Amino acid sequence: MKSIRFELSLLGIALASSSVSFFAMAQDSGQLAGVPWGPVTVHPTVDVAHKSNDNIYSQSSLKMSSNITVVAPKFKIEAKTGPHTFDATARIERGLYNSVSSANYTDQGLSGNAAWVLSGRSDLKMMAEYFIGHDDQGSTPGVTQHDKPDLWHQSSVGGTTAYGAEGAQGRVEFDAGLTNKRYENFLGTPTAPDNLKRDRDDAKLGATLYWRVMPKTKMLFQVAQTQYNYRLDTVPKLWTSLNSTDRKLLVGVTWDAAAKTTGVFKIGSEKKDFADGTLADFSGTSWDGSVRWSPVTYSGFEVASGRSTNESSIGNASLDTRLGLSWNHSWNNRLTSLLSLSNTNTDYQGADQTDKVKAYGMKVNYQASRNIKLGVGYDRTDKTSSSKTAEYQRGIINIFLSAAL
Repeated sequence: MKSIRFELSLLGIALASSSVSFFAMAQDSGQLAGVPWGPVTVHPTVDVAHKSNDNIYSQSSLKMSSNITVVAPKFKIEAKTGPHTFDATARIERGLYNSVSSANYTDQGLSGNAAWVLSGRSDLKMMAEYFIGHDDQGSTPGVTQHDKPDLWHQSSVGGTTAYGAEGAQGRVEFDAGLTNKRYENFLGTPTAPDNLKRDRDDAKLGATLYWRVMPKTKMLFQVAQTQYNYRLDTVPKLWTSLNSTDRKLLVGVTWDAAAKTTGVFKIGSEKKDFADGTLADFSGTSWDGSVRWSPVTYSGFEVASGRSTNESSIGNASLDTRLGLSWNHSWNNRLTSLLSLSNTNTDYQGADQTDKVKAYGMKVNYQASRNIKLGVGYDRTDKTSSSKTAEYQRGIINIFLSAAL
């Protein structure tokens, strides 16, 4: 009964938000401006989607399909004082599976951002977030599939400060951040921990120097370090061996050519050192970049590629190589479409397994009014692996509505 009341309240929020949006649409046909509330502006939005997933567990041996209804209201508050800007966002997402109620979930989040212009040459940006989320059953390779989603909470703080005006010859940016993630269920036992071994703290530091070599082209030089600390307090020697320090040294270029081609590309070396000397460290080439080409104002193509290490529940870490292509086209001032495809190769370090994931996506959006957007989409995932039990295919049809002020 409590769950039913909660779901009805979410539906009420969605209907109320939609009604307000239609009323505002009739009053004003301009751009969305939010709702003034004293010194701040409030932006309420709600997304409602109905999905059909033909493989909710992402498995080949146990394929189960389900329709999923997702309701996600969000409230954003913005404020501005002179050149300084501030915002805070509260959001919630409720997912309901019609075939397997045990897969239902509720995600919640609070976040905030602040940006100060300290002078004509320096600025400071800060962010903080607290999020209560979940992992869908079967969504994480190498992790036991439980009878309910794996629940976790995560808090993050970070900031970036820069010296040098945007149009100056040189500009340097420094960034830092802390993130800690803790799982809340299926913690196992001290001798056989399950989600307990996935708790960790991340600490990031980085600096990037931009140097203008042409009016719209800048060279960049970047150093970055991330320290991963796994927190298994009950068995301190069992999984803390995965503690590591990842360092990158990259050089690249960013450009904006006549508004038709924009992009950034950086390449260099990456080294991952494990605290446990018995584990093999990784050292190799890393890159990250994307290029957008817009031959006309209403159509654009984007290519993105990257190679880097990541934390993994299989082996000691993963080495991911990614390549993606997308096409965004506006057919008129109301109808837009997005086609995308990507390929990701994952080599697990310290484990004899390699995965290849091909993903295809299609989405069509219709702007019914300045407040209401309707759409339909389809996403297809094909995964092959050297471990046959890890292979699967999945298709998801998505029909959605988004209402905003």
